[in-house]
Amino acid sequence: MKNLFPTLVFLLAAAGCNSPAPAGKAAAGAPAAKAAAPADTLQQAVAAYVAAHAAAFPGYEPVRWGAPAAYTKMNEAAIKGVLAMQAFDDALTPRNQALANYKASLARHDAPAKTAAIMARYGKANKHNDSLLVIANSFIGVKDSARLGTQLVHAYRAKNKAGALALDSATFVVYPGGRVEQL
Repeated sequence: MKNLFPTLVFLLAAAGCNSPAPAGKAAAGAPAAKAAAPADTLQQAVAAYVAAHAAAFPGYEPVRWGAPAAYTKMNEAAIKGVLAMQAFDDALTPRNQALANYKASLARHDAPAKTAAIMARYGKANKHNDSLLVIANSFIGVKDSARLGTQLVHAYRAKNKAGALALDSATFVVYPGGRVEQL
């Protein structure tokens, strides 16, 4: 009897592992397609956008949809302000390099024409930075709450660069005309 006990335990465990999933519940590795299927027109618009841009979402499997929220001019200004500041920060490197070149030219006592050319490059880089800063600052303090569209957060599974399925999410804006934009 003692020799049969481990065999009996193994058979019971193996039978339990192979039991089918209860009705209405998906298996552990299967995507929850029914729960995440697009239900309303906003979700359908986003699903159509994802299908049209399939290269950006390889192996796309929907997981869940967030609650729709108003997308206003204030939201748009916040996003554009961040992007403008990133452009400003990226432009600082060439500007700082031009300034360093100018200072080095002064320290080396280069010919005036060479120093003037370096100064012109610095001035051009500085003007470019100033214009980017003006653009970035124009988005500060926007209080306009006019609704531009509807914002929708969507969680999904997609293949990453290594080829494994990874859970990811994205925020989309659906405009009144049906145009969709990923933020």
